[in-house]
Amino acid sequence: MSDHQDSAKNTHRSPGYRLSAVGRQQVEDERLTLLEEIFDPLSRQRRALVQPGWRCLEVGAGRGSMARWLAQQVGEQGRVVATDVDTTYLERLTIPNLDIRRHNILSDPLDELGPGSFDLVCARLLLFWLAGNQENAIRRMVECLRPGGWLIDEDGDWGLVAPVDPAHLHYELYHRAWKNGDWWSVRGYDPTFGRKLPALFERCGLVNLRHKASASVVRSESPWGQWWRQSLEGIRASEQTDGSLTEERAKEYDALITPLNDPSCWLMTAPIHACWGQRNF
Repeated sequence: MSDHQDSAKNTHRSPGYRLSAVGRQQVEDERLTLLEEIFDPLSRQRRALVQPGWRCLEVGAGRGSMARWLAQQVGEQGRVVATDVDTTYLERLTIPNLDIRRHNILSDPLDELGPGSFDLVCARLLLFWLAGNQENAIRRMVECLRPGGWLIDEDGDWGLVAPVDPAHLHYELYHRAWKNGDWWSVRGYDPTFGRKLPALFERCGLVNLRHKASASVVRSESPWGQWWRQSLEGIRASEQTDGSLTEERAKEYDALITPLNDPSCWLMTAPIHACWGQRNF
């Protein structure tokens, strides 16, 4: 899920996941295709420590692109378990050393996964959506690791995505609606969550911490810009469905999405923070 925790199935007090595919499968499929194109190459590099024979768990596996890759890396003697609260996409995969489990890391028993048995537990673009429950989710993922096993997470500072040229036609309206990332805060999310991963990992008892972050400036017509536009449109659709799309919010979405349809607009991407931590021996 990678980014696939479904708010309808999350019983915890959290604003929940805003990009469910329910009722919008085709457009969400297109968005996830872009997500994989953008993020998979770097995610593979960040998981380069995986060895043949390892047992790996991917939490919130989405469509399974990284689970497939992990299954290749661990080989016939290894095993990959891919979980999500919605396994619609994952169930299409038929890979001998890949197990698919419908599982909510916050609420379902860890016994279903095998606590203390994984060499690697990983997630991508998941924890951000679990507002107020991120530390609990990390602690439960740590429980799944064997002593010496690694936890890897990638999450963003999503409040920093914005046009960069003050002289551009759409710059002022976007930033007025964006409110320095407070657009996320009023929806219950932390706009600078990603940078907090090392502190959270340390608080959860992990050692040998590593951290890297990356961001770019891209045109709105780039794959990243298209993906961001589709993500905003998906969140707008969810607010329309749940009744929270007020007239004021609709105007905000217009201000945010309009520059993303203008190829002359340069956009700062969200810094994506990757954090590694090892369970103590």
